[in-house]
Amino acid sequence: MSPDPSDNVHDRVTRLEETAMFTDQTNEALSDEIRIIAKSIETLVRRLGALETRLTQIADREQEPGLEPPPHSAGPDISRDPL
Repeated sequence: MSPDPSDNVHDRVTRLEETAMFTDQTNEALSDEIRIIAKSIETLVRRLGALETRLTQIADREQEPGLEPPPHSAGPDISRDPL
C-alpha cells in the first residue's frame, strides 16, 4: 500500500499553520517586550533631562559671584562635623 498523497499535503499544511501561529505568538510577545522597554527608556530619558537641568542650575548658582564659602569654612578634606 502506498501512502495517500492527500495525507502528506494535509500534514504539511497543518505544520505550516502551526508554524505560522507560533510565529505570530512570538512576534506579539516580542512586540509587548519592545513596548515595555520603550516606555522604560522614555522614563529614563525624562529623568535624565530633569537631572541635567538640576545640575545646570546648581552649576550656574555656584558660578555666581558672592557665593564663595567664607575663608574659615572647612576645606574638602576637613570634616565639617565637629564631632
